[in-house]
Amino acid sequence: MPTISKSKADTSFWLELLRYLAVGVYGTLIDYVVEVWVTSLLHGWVSANQSNHIAAFFVTFVVGLIGFLVATPATWSLNAVWAFRNVADEKQAKSLKGAGLFTLYAFLGLVGASIIGFLGYMICLEWTSINVNILNVNFSTLFGADIATFWAFTIVFVLKTAFSTIFNYVTRKFILYKAPKKEDVSQA
Repeated sequence: MPTISKSKADTSFWLELLRYLAVGVYGTLIDYVVEVWVTSLLHGWVSANQSNHIAAFFVTFVVGLIGFLVATPATWSLNAVWAFRNVADEKQAKSLKGAGLFTLYAFLGLVGASIIGFLGYMICLEWTSINVNILNVNFSTLFGADIATFWAFTIVFVLKTAFSTIFNYVTRKFILYKAPKKEDVSQA
């Protein structure tokens, strides 16, 4: 079946990567604000259960899940329509099934990021002399005397985001938004 010819801007790896990263920055900003806000809301409960590491893992997961649920619809639509333009099956990429697969792989990235977040929590609180509970972050720590908590939270967030960015790009590029085979492009 002949395909529609794609422009160089649509097929360029570097432009595609740049578009993906722009969508990622947008999603990350949404996710970051939501995660700080939700963690701030849970501040009292976290303080009361500080020594319960199982609860801390679930808090990090739930906080990440809420950020994920808020950011995913926007990032799916932007990835499907704008970031990945050189797609073999555009209808499937933009379909409900495509959205479901996007969400599944993004959720797997979230699980990996949550594990990294929990490891960051344990490193900051238990396994080193830093002794900072990143789950005690709230907007007041940005301007208060406890800025170390804010920065520790932010560093762990950046590490989680780096993992999920790479994981999500690989799954999107090679599974969800596969480019057409070269012979399909040359026949157009």
